[in-house]
Amino acid sequence: MLRLNLHAGWKIVFFLFISCFAPQGIANESQADDAGAAPSESTEKQHKVRTIVITPEGRPVDPQQTPKTVNYFSEQELDRSGIANTIDLQYKTPGFVFKTNALLGQPYLRGVGSDIISAGAEASVASFIDGVYLPRAFDSIIDFYDLQRVEVIKGPQGVHLGRNVVGGAVSIHTRDPEPYQSAYADLLYGSYNKRQLHAAVNLPITDSSLAFRLAGTTTRREGYSENIYLREDADDENYYAMRAKLLYTPSPNLRLLLSASHSREDSSRAIAPQPDPDNGVNGGILLGGVVPDNPRELSANVSPNLNVQSNRYSARLNWKHDHMEFISTTAWLQTQGALAMDLDGVNTDYSANYPEADSNAFIQEFRLQSPAQKKLSWVSGLFLFNEKARQMLDVRLPASGVRSMPEGKVDTLSYAAFGQLAWRFRPHWQSKAGIRYSHDRRKLDLVKTVSKSTGVTISTQNEEQSWQAVTPEFTLEYLPDADKLYYASAARGYKAGGFNTSSIQPAFDPEYLWAYETGIKSTLPEQHIQLNAALFYYDYRDMQLRTPPRDAPVGTYPIVINAARSIIKGIDLGARFQPKWNLGFSLAATLLDAKFDDFVSVDPNNPNDNPDRAGKPLPQAPDISVNLATDYSWLLKDGKLTLNAEYRYQSSVYFNIYADPQVKQNGYGLLNMSLDFESRNTRWYANLYGRNLTDELYAQTINRSDPLYGIKRYWGAPRTIGLRFGYRL
Repeated sequence: MLRLNLHAGWKIVFFLFISCFAPQGIANESQADDAGAAPSESTEKQHKVRTIVITPEGRPVDPQQTPKTVNYFSEQELDRSGIANTIDLQYKTPGFVFKTNALLGQPYLRGVGSDIISAGAEASVASFIDGVYLPRAFDSIIDFYDLQRVEVIKGPQGVHLGRNVVGGAVSIHTRDPEPYQSAYADLLYGSYNKRQLHAAVNLPITDSSLAFRLAGTTTRREGYSENIYLREDADDENYYAMRAKLLYTPSPNLRLLLSASHSREDSSRAIAPQPDPDNGVNGGILLGGVVPDNPRELSANVSPNLNVQSNRYSARLNWKHDHMEFISTTAWLQTQGALAMDLDGVNTDYSANYPEADSNAFIQEFRLQSPAQKKLSWVSGLFLFNEKARQMLDVRLPASGVRSMPEGKVDTLSYAAFGQLAWRFRPHWQSKAGIRYSHDRRKLDLVKTVSKSTGVTISTQNEEQSWQAVTPEFTLEYLPDADKLYYASAARGYKAGGFNTSSIQPAFDPEYLWAYETGIKSTLPEQHIQLNAALFYYDYRDMQLRTPPRDAPVGTYPIVINAARSIIKGIDLGARFQPKWNLGFSLAATLLDAKFDDFVSVDPNNPNDNPDRAGKPLPQAPDISVNLATDYSWLLKDGKLTLNAEYRYQSSVYFNIYADPQVKQNGYGLLNMSLDFESRNTRWYANLYGRNLTDELYAQTINRSDPLYGIKRYWGAPRTIGLRFGYRL
């Protein structure tokens, strides 16, 4: 039986909403498509909730006919909500927590994620752009521009994404070139002197089968915080990016898309934490460092700065021949990152870190598939991933005369073969069976240099390790009519083992997850309702955690080991009710029960606590996360005006694996609103938005490490207001 720590009142509220609403992020897309068009009388009488159509696997798919839990967001929906990047995306997606650690993004879905900092490890929730896997954590903080859609896919994926993932994925799809001329540009000005430009131009090349698209963005913003010691902004933003795509379509059966993109950030976004002066052990505070009373002020003596730049090149070929389609995706990725950060966060010269990281990766995927409409359809593919990654930490402790510099280089070679069969064995029934074989090899070269007043110590580790896994997935679907889908699925997730490039230790092994899910997706056109619901159960084993080994003596330094098993249960709900063409109500919610089932480890920050963690909650796993929204539109003489209001509630979360109450963020709610205008001819558009209108103070991330820096809180964005004006050609 599923047991969730919810009050009875919450249960009643949720089930009342279930009875009359349908999935957020579905009908809103159709509203954007219809913006500026005056409804006829028959439209007003016969309006119905509509769905968008997406194209994973290179073929059209209605999300209401997709047997998995996916949250879909269009560019228009994200813009009007003020969602600018993957960090903000967590406030739009229930069950999704995006933790930041300096320049690293660490996403969690339904309690599954990873906070390991290493060039020899990968995320449990992966990130993709245009079907290309992004291997490094500093690749996962992504600013949005010129989008088609963003999908947050929950659960293991072994066939449909190329790279296997354990907990799910964030999949970003940008706009491809189109066979007609178009362009747009919009300017935004907002709180904290935020200035942003988005622009794109689409040009078909005359008398050819070519089309070209160029898009770019630049964002500058003053800091949400102020460093009163150095008299400068902190948590500011300075980012730019551009992307070029060339599409060649000589025939309806052949499509070649070439892409190149570049981005760079030079800012202190998300790296302006405030230490806790009253809890934990912070060496800088013990030496006399001062923590300001204002949470938006800090007194660090090292100016925080991150510099990340990336280049991505890809080619995607689609070729249809008779009764099959061949798809080839080739990509080359280059990313470099450097960081300067005051670890103790106060005005004493106690501790600082100046890490660097870089990655060069090659990805090749081949996919062969049959038409989906046949009674027996199939997908097969091969995947190759080769990466050379480096990470260097530079931890300086001037007060004690210590400098630690572990530098690890990891070569990763991964290949996989996968396939799936889908069989329509009765008019309304379909079964799917997929399987993936994965092989991963990593080679580590690690040099750790520790300098002290007594001399220099150099330690090395040279090791190579391989892992392999077979991961099946099964789905049974029942479609009684075009408006309903019932499904049940079972899938095994796998994440390769790896190496810790921060410390010399043995390799850690893979982690595995069996996911079971059953759900319904239903559209009731006459009642103007859509309703989605899914029950899920995860058996998560051999979790890769950064912790002292079991039975280790007090004071043992944490390392990465396969330390635990957990059980995760829950419900995902989505609903939308649209009683009139211009009025809608939406709900999206995740109710989660995520706990360790077997985990014994001493908390280095609280060594006297009971080391048996069985029954304790997983980190970054709120029991409740819910998004409520409503929208109302007016037709004007010259266009259409839409008012949107959203409320996001998230219950309390712990930010480490020990359920330490000092790193707990209590439940909080965020209120966002927007007012959107689009001209009747859809050329002019404007958006006025307000985020966190009640100016809620909440921690986006909390870290603890005694006595290095104690407890540090990375605050979420304060109240912000922005106004965007745009024009389309």
